Amino acid sequence: MKQHSKELIEATANAIKDHFIPKNADEKSFSFHFTIPPSSNYKVSYEKDAKGKWSFVAFEADEGKD
Repeated sequence: MKQHSKELIEATANAIKDHFIPKNADEKSFSFHFTIPPSSNYKVSYEKDAKGKWSFVAFEADEGKD
């Protein structure tokens, strides 16, 4: 599996994160999985800051998905 740059992973995640933001306003974090074609899978995590803005905090390669 090709390892993509943190910048590409973060940019891709930021482009689609709005589809995964929790509906419950009390939530302080969320994560989701996505694929960069053809077969690079990642899990990304976001946390809400004091102003209510969601920030990218971490990613990991998710090699368990094929």
